[in-house]
Amino acid sequence: MVFGHSISNASDTIKRFVGFGDDDGDDANDVALPTVADRTGFEGNLDGSEVIGRSPMSYVAASESITEFMGKQTKHKLANYGIEELEPDEWYPLKAPLAMLFDMRDDYGESSMQNMGRHIPEHVEFPPGIEGAEEALQSVDQAYQHNHRGMDIGSYEFRKTGDCEGEMVCENPYPCEFDQGLLRGVAENFTDSFVNVEEVGDQCRAEGGRHCTFRIEWT
Repeated sequence: MVFGHSISNASDTIKRFVGFGDDDGDDANDVALPTVADRTGFEGNLDGSEVIGRSPMSYVAASESITEFMGKQTKHKLANYGIEELEPDEWYPLKAPLAMLFDMRDDYGESSMQNMGRHIPEHVEFPPGIEGAEEALQSVDQAYQHNHRGMDIGSYEFRKTGDCEGEMVCENPYPCEFDQGLLRGVAENFTDSFVNVEEVGDQCRAEGGRHCTFRIEWT
């Protein structure tokens, strides 16, 4: 997974095409940022939060790994929120790809969102030297922090609970199903064993909780 840059503020609208455009563009091409606070129990303030282009590019690639149709729908929904082209090193308002992911989940189901998350590790770079599923899962938060910037972007917190198992607390604005698939894909990328990911705990973001907890087992 790739690393990013320092924190800065984002505007309340985004220009179509690459990044934020310039100040000379037509105001008609400005797009109001979507609201995602009512679609997750995560309580962080996402105003001004950004994601580096490599991340939503991996979402598109992951959806294309499922079907060509899913890839086209992902691009179409991003375009609806003003992102018609992506550059890997540009920063984009986090709310736009988040809204796209929630739309994809609502339109095509939870299993499709899990599949998208599961395919993400096939399209990102991990830090060198990672050995095994445990180290890969421990690296998820570091990668997340480097690919996102803002005051309340949340986190992933992993703790080992056994020789081949652990729990991840996902307190971030992404869909629960996306995270469940992502964690499975990360573990599968670093083990030949069967991987199982199960949601445990007494909170779920889809039900208004602040975080989700997943048990990951590779046997």
